[in-house]
Amino acid sequence: MKKVLAAICFFAPLFSAAQTCKENFLGSKTLYNSQQLKYSAPPEGYLPVFINHVGRHGARHLTKDVNTSYIYQLLLTADSTNGLSAAGKLLKEKVLLLEKVEKKNFKSISLRGKKEQQGIADRMYNNNASVFSNAKPLLKISYTKEIRTLQTSDAFLSELKSKINEPVITSRINDTTLRFYDMSPAYDNYKDNANWLQYLQQLKAAVKYNEIAGQITQQFFTPSYFKNLTAKDQDKVIADLYGFITIFYSVQKEIEDAGFKIADADMQPFVTCAQLAVLGKIDNAEDFFAKGPATDVNGIQVKIALPLLADFINTTDEYINTKAVTAQLRFSHAETISPYASLLGFVQASATISAKKLNDIGKMWDAGKIIPLSANIQWILYKKQGSENYLIKFLLNEKEVAVKGLTTKTFPYYNWADVRSFYIKKMAGFNSTPSTDFVKYLQEVK
Repeated sequence: MKKVLAAICFFAPLFSAAQTCKENFLGSKTLYNSQQLKYSAPPEGYLPVFINHVGRHGARHLTKDVNTSYIYQLLLTADSTNGLSAAGKLLKEKVLLLEKVEKKNFKSISLRGKKEQQGIADRMYNNNASVFSNAKPLLKISYTKEIRTLQTSDAFLSELKSKINEPVITSRINDTTLRFYDMSPAYDNYKDNANWLQYLQQLKAAVKYNEIAGQITQQFFTPSYFKNLTAKDQDKVIADLYGFITIFYSVQKEIEDAGFKIADADMQPFVTCAQLAVLGKIDNAEDFFAKGPATDVNGIQVKIALPLLADFINTTDEYINTKAVTAQLRFSHAETISPYASLLGFVQASATISAKKLNDIGKMWDAGKIIPLSANIQWILYKKQGSENYLIKFLLNEKEVAVKGLTTKTFPYYNWADVRSFYIKKMAGFNSTPSTDFVKYLQEVK
């Protein structure tokens, strides 16, 4: 540790540690904050009675051990042959420090992520107390096979259970509904071979990515060592470095708990704000094409979310028919939330773009606002006592949102019958219904 501190002090002039960059470069690693705190009053007499929720896991640690990264191996190899510059030696120390912090934590949510989920649960209860007013309310929980979604569920429930009377909780893994992107061969082909990969390369060329990658990478190595690194090598370095820079914000409490100063693990100062803006722009575009509306909001990257839409329709119907379940709470991933928001037609999440306007993606679609850490979508169902009519409100990251093609005179409250009809019709356009066999659907959809 003393060596790390000495290196930081000695090499501080090598980079602008005082720089403060706008954090919009974080994209999908943006820390979660509710996007709306004060809500429109429902029509007179209507109260919330049921909640359908799907959320991304909370702020997390890295998903792979630091020592398996390309940059880790390269720094150690270069150091063994005296190929590191002063900045490279400092970067190596920071990477080794991050490895110590992450060693037992990778794949898990962070302490920050736990707080994010507790905050969402707290606001869900406070804004919809009537939903949970019955004795022993039934909560149905589902999550994916990844440990971080179970941890997210536990964090969320730890707060909710402290507020409600003797909840009855059932839970299960449901990858068909929540990891649909892993079950479609056609989507795998889209990720690996579709035209969007060419568009991403065009964007990289337009923003001079290769030049920036070279500028960032060369500072870490001696000239003789750097000249042997290919553009592919440099790209791997940048991918890992960007990953470490963006995860830093999620694990600061763990850095302190490990006995380090937060700045000791901060790698952002090796990259200028302008360079970070470019890296963030590319990262946002990649999410837009791989997980968002891309150039076709009806494309494979969106319609794979139909199992989740069917589940929301079916569970809303189930509540209306039986009144048995108080809330359906699902915990998943960014790859779940983004295509679902596009499929639902949320205005800010479903705008497509032509290949001629790649530079404008960030103006139309912002991963930091659509799929930040702990991103969530909620359907809040409302009913008036003595009435058989139901209203529904849509929330994206706790913000009231509009749906393209769906009208209402009481925004943000929509008539449930209209909503149901709207989405059943949309499903029919994809040759599916709420009762479709979605395991088979995902295997066969093109």
